[in-house]
Amino acid sequence: MNKAIKVIFPVLAAASILASCTPETAGGGSGTINLLIWEDASNIETLEKIAEYFKADYKRAYPLAPDIEFTFEARNEAAAVSDLLTIGESGEGPDIAAITSDTLATAVRSNLVAPVSYDEEIKNCFEPEVVSNVTIDGDVYAYPITAESQTIMYNKEEVTDPSIFDSFESLLASGESIAWDVNDEDCAYYCFGFLTDADLFGEDGTDASSLDLDTDKGSKNLLDAFTTYRSAITPAAPETAAALLAAGEVAGIVTSPFLYQTLANSIGAENVGLHKLPTINGEEMRPFSGYKEYVVSSYSSQPAIAQMFANYIVNPDSQIERMLDLNYLPTRYDGDVNEFLTDNEILETYKASYDLSKPMPTIEQMGYYWSPMINFCKAMWNAGTSLTLEQVKTGLQEVEDTIKGNN
Repeated sequence: MNKAIKVIFPVLAAASILASCTPETAGGGSGTINLLIWEDASNIETLEKIAEYFKADYKRAYPLAPDIEFTFEARNEAAAVSDLLTIGESGEGPDIAAITSDTLATAVRSNLVAPVSYDEEIKNCFEPEVVSNVTIDGDVYAYPITAESQTIMYNKEEVTDPSIFDSFESLLASGESIAWDVNDEDCAYYCFGFLTDADLFGEDGTDASSLDLDTDKGSKNLLDAFTTYRSAITPAAPETAAALLAAGEVAGIVTSPFLYQTLANSIGAENVGLHKLPTINGEEMRPFSGYKEYVVSSYSSQPAIAQMFANYIVNPDSQIERMLDLNYLPTRYDGDVNEFLTDNEILETYKASYDLSKPMPTIEQMGYYWSPMINFCKAMWNAGTSLTLEQVKTGLQEVEDTIKGNN
């Protein structure tokens, strides 16, 4: 971005972010307060900066309180909840963990995370769909970090006409291919977008009884992608595909925003282009979108400070910091956040994709979707060009039956 922030983190009054803590509840007395944060490796550098701002604001508000020290441990967000299940009660787990939205329900049902202390701020300052995503049985359990969906990332030096990504028809005509995870461990995430008319737990993803996967349009879309347009797809996980893009072996990569920094480091940030997913059979695809969230562990030894810091790192200035450093789409639009969205090609593309997407359901039943859908996608891709519509519909019905059988 070319814009500069006039003031990133002004001095915060105790009546605002530090409202619920007195020096005593904030750990008054001598010594040091130590907080352990689980965070995705790609975000740690930015979070370390935000932590320094927090420490300075905290010290100004409570000059006699102990110092705060943060330890950041690299941990995959998607695996954080399962890791908490194993070590939560041991006392060796984190005070705060970054997780993916589809794992929140499991964390809540397993009593791994505490309700949000600043729930009114979350409800009043974030978009309704974001609030819904972090609310379970009427209580807010997470602080939303960033909204993400899927786009095509490409090298602007190699692809001078990005309109080849407009549709599968234009991509096929160009003779190019894009890397797409259609048969790897994340294929259930990256292939759902083909199922444009499927019902996965209702419109807002909270109705366990609402399920219809083997629909006509979605089944035909997936069939055509895996057969008619097969040569336009190079099966590869995004992490692997980054090397393929750098070598010029693919024209683009279907990925979520986590890969942006890797490509920026590889080919230069100025050369990273983004495009929404191609249309298929004249329809916009409907990729999954989701949220990264911070949760406070139920086993935190410093829950008050942990809640304060978790709230701080999703405030407007923290959202701006992530936009500047990582081009992450924000989850709130108050303060100066909107100013930094203007004329930013990367963020505008993320937003366009997000607007077309289906938020990943957060109910527990979503946990039964992944394994059968992964097996289905692998089997369909491996069937090759002999794949039939009947096979696709039968396979999707089997995924649906497996989910229903576990409800």
